[in-house]
Amino acid sequence: MKSFLIFIILVMYIPNSLVAQEGNKTMDPTRQFDFWVGEWDVYTEENLVGKNTIVFLQNKNVIQENWISEKENFTGTSYSFYNPKTAKWNQIWIDKNGNNLLLTGTFSEGKMVLSSGLDSNMGEPNSLHRITWTQLTNGNVKQIWESTTDNGKSWNIQFQGIYKKSNP
Repeated sequence: MKSFLIFIILVMYIPNSLVAQEGNKTMDPTRQFDFWVGEWDVYTEENLVGKNTIVFLQNKNVIQENWISEKENFTGTSYSFYNPKTAKWNQIWIDKNGNNLLLTGTFSEGKMVLSSGLDSNMGEPNSLHRITWTQLTNGNVKQIWESTTDNGKSWNIQFQGIYKKSNP
């Protein structure tokens, strides 16, 4: 009878202990942006606006984005990586016209938020940019790109889209 009670206690305790340990694990910071990797159809409201292919490079240390617009002849590529020395994510975006965004930021509360300084060549000469990616519960990804020309007092949405996995 004692062995049976010990067995019952162990069966009840061990799974809870494992769940508690899993919940306390911190995500490897180099894997925080993995949710964005995939083949995506990108929508604003119900309109397909582009296709985005996001892949790993360099032993999964770099994430490469390849954007193709549906409505105009516009493409762009970005490279994202985690810098352990600064504990920040970095991204460089370059479009077919040579415009670029140099972004840096962090992952917090389920969101990747990357912002530019004045060294980016996109939009107004004194514009700052902020892009937020959020993985939604259904596996889609929401992206909001905002910019400001008044040093962050007010932000304007440049793009707001939903990434949905492309059908094979």
